[in-house]
Amino acid sequence: MENSLLKTAKQTVLFGLDSTSTDLGSEEPRKLVKRSSAKETQARISSADRTTAEAEALDGLMNPSTYTGLYGFHKYWGKKPVEPLRFLISALTNQNDLVVDPFVGSGAIAKEAVQLGRRFIGGDVNPTAIRLTRFFAQPCTAKQYTSALDKLERTLRSEIESSYSVAPFGVTSHLLWRSDELLSVWQREERKRGRKERVPTASDVELSRSFASYVPKTLRPLRLFQNGRINSFNGISWHTLFSGRALRNIELLLEGIRKIPNPARQALELTLTAALGQMSKMVFAISSRGKTRGEVSERIEVGSWVIGYWRPETHFEINVWNCFESKATKLKKALSDDVSSLPAPSSFRSVIGGESLLSVEKIDALELVENLPLGSTKLLITDPPHGDRIPYLELSEMWNAILNEDSLYEQEIVVSNAKGRDKTPECYRAALDDFFSLAVDRLQNSGFLVLLFNSRRDDDWLAIRGITDNPEMNLLGCFPMEYSATSVVQDNRDGA
Repeated sequence: MENSLLKTAKQTVLFGLDSTSTDLGSEEPRKLVKRSSAKETQARISSADRTTAEAEALDGLMNPSTYTGLYGFHKYWGKKPVEPLRFLISALTNQNDLVVDPFVGSGAIAKEAVQLGRRFIGGDVNPTAIRLTRFFAQPCTAKQYTSALDKLERTLRSEIESSYSVAPFGVTSHLLWRSDELLSVWQREERKRGRKERVPTASDVELSRSFASYVPKTLRPLRLFQNGRINSFNGISWHTLFSGRALRNIELLLEGIRKIPNPARQALELTLTAALGQMSKMVFAISSRGKTRGEVSERIEVGSWVIGYWRPETHFEINVWNCFESKATKLKKALSDDVSSLPAPSSFRSVIGGESLLSVEKIDALELVENLPLGSTKLLITDPPHGDRIPYLELSEMWNAILNEDSLYEQEIVVSNAKGRDKTPECYRAALDDFFSLAVDRLQNSGFLVLLFNSRRDDDWLAIRGITDNPEMNLLGCFPMEYSATSVVQDNRDGA
């Protein structure tokens, strides 16, 4: 498939664009080409003699599945469907070609590249992104993970559950609060997938208060900014976001996890970050479901931590062990015992020299592409921050603090409303312009640059003019990316 796409110059492919039509040089830079429907796009790029494998790849491209397996395990921000990524890497590169992603994010591009036998170099300023990418590319075995999880259960479960246990009722699964008032207590029904609700007792309140003054001993302080868009402020603390009981139990889990040897330890640390939001005070209560159908139910349901640091007045406190176990069970099902064929992360230089397949480092995008040899890269495929849509590091600060990692705020290429960060649209456009200038020189003469981009703001599209206006690049086209599911992070409105 690759030969039909190659030309004599470097190529640009843009995915995930607008529904309107105009020229790249117009006054409205985000309105690049007419967005085709999935059927129109498939018909245009299909051929009568395509192979079954190509037909299946095209079907996956136009009808991506939801996030499953490893991809569904963690709530990393702004994840893209994997089918288009797999299709592009397969179509635009050959075995052992160099694929580069300077904004690795959730790690999907890295995982797909190494599984297809391509050399891969990736980087990100977000430590959680680096941890996830390395783990996705070379996970621990199911046996290693299960053994470590069993050890944690034997040593910690009863101690954690005792902090939710009130006689004669047993272990509490959920507590529903309105500010500091305990409204309801839930417990799991034995042998049933359901709940038993009861009125709180004085013992429930007393037990909760006994942990209220708990001071974290090992968690580093959170570093957040005044940013109304994500409900954060200077000086936000762990106690702002979590109950004392939750903090005590999180630290118990961390202490136990850090006694586990790698690679299972790394998997368990990521499991804890994946479960962290549901352990917080940011889990809202859902009420009055069915309004649109005229069938209003008074039954209260459990919401979830969605995005940002909003602390709803009415919220749930969920048993920390249950949150952790739920995520662990999901990951355990996704793991395999056959990981021998997957490459171990190695050095940047060894991948460039062809001695190894994978390098993923905590590094900013400008430095990464600057370190690449000129003309070395067959495919640079990346999903950079789309203006101010997702302030990745601010939203990932809890995860990075749990991992005891520093967030490289100063090096992030993003637009942020946070006071004091100085991440303006002008700075964002200048940084991306520098990035694309460096990236083009690192491509082979027959290389490709694939950019995934999505925004409703015209100003954000100015940031990619560095490639669309570059005389060394030929624009192959702009294609829609079909999302597998709606998301509060992915902007699926018309024009996005």
